[in-house]
Amino acid sequence: MRELEPGQRYNISVLFVDDNETIRQLYRRILEKHVNNLYIAKDGYHGLELYKKHKPDLVITDMVMPVMNGLEMVKEIKKIAPDAKFVVMSAYSEKDSFVESIHLGIDGYLMKPVEAKKLLSLIDEFAGITLMKWELERKEKKRREAEEYLKKSLAEKEILLREVHHRVKNNMQIISSILRMQSRNIDDPKLKDVLQESQNRIHSMALIHENLYNNKSLANINFSSYIKSLTNNIARSYTSHQANVTFDYQIDDAYLPMDIAIPCGLIINELISNSFKYAFKDKSDGTISIHFTNPKDDEYKLVVSDNGVGISDTFDITKTKSLGMKILHKLVQQIEGTLVSDFSNGTKFTIIFKTTYS
Repeated sequence: MRELEPGQRYNISVLFVDDNETIRQLYRRILEKHVNNLYIAKDGYHGLELYKKHKPDLVITDMVMPVMNGLEMVKEIKKIAPDAKFVVMSAYSEKDSFVESIHLGIDGYLMKPVEAKKLLSLIDEFAGITLMKWELERKEKKRREAEEYLKKSLAEKEILLREVHHRVKNNMQIISSILRMQSRNIDDPKLKDVLQESQNRIHSMALIHENLYNNKSLANINFSSYIKSLTNNIARSYTSHQANVTFDYQIDDAYLPMDIAIPCGLIINELISNSFKYAFKDKSDGTISIHFTNPKDDEYKLVVSDNGVGISDTFDITKTKSLGMKILHKLVQQIEGTLVSDFSNGTKFTIIFKTTYS
């Protein structure tokens, strides 16, 4: 047992229960000098009442007492405080009582007469355990408080970030509406097409922000559903350019980060727009295929093709004067992807890229 300095006490509370007045007074004098709070009970009922009122850290009780003995009191206290700590004392070495006390989860067993030094040594041990428990509880409380603070902070930031995406989407829709109103006052068909293409590009980006605003995750976009929303919007804007064009989808379920999703969306926009404008001239119907697969962990393959009139084999995307093709080339470079074109049967563009840049 470590020695206490003069005036120093164990920082615990103790309930002492014994039916003998002389023993109660003796241990009152011993214990009240060494513990912060001491409660004395004359029998089991009295001990149970004091425990309910004060919730002491340790209960030291005689085993054999009239009216309600020590083990009966322990049973009652265990019903309301399963983790309560107990030391029982007995002048009799009864095997049955000893076994029963073990089954009850008693933490210490002393034979009477109990030496003061032995009792204080036991209290010292329990004081150390109690202080350790308090320290762990204090740390756990601080951890929970820090966790709650982080959760609250993250929730607030998530709300703000969702609002940012919502406002960006709204601002893009305003720009798109301005372009639409402007095109109504223009008679030049080529200029109208230019404005329509700009609207589609803006809308493809606005859809990303709308997807993030409505998505559970603010980090990644559900690109599978985004593709269908994007293609349907493009189809509506080119109703005057096509007779009967259908879409053929083969899309793996995938979530892409925003810095990859935006250029990919613009790539799809450029390729599908070109198909609507040029692929089905003088044709009554046609098919545009969009295949988006995930063959490897972080590798994706985007194939956009049509069964239209095709493009000359001599066409070089890197030398074309077409703004759409120049944009396509730059976007593929932006995501560090590879672009392969095939004009043997209609048009077919294959882009392979990874979600992690080199």
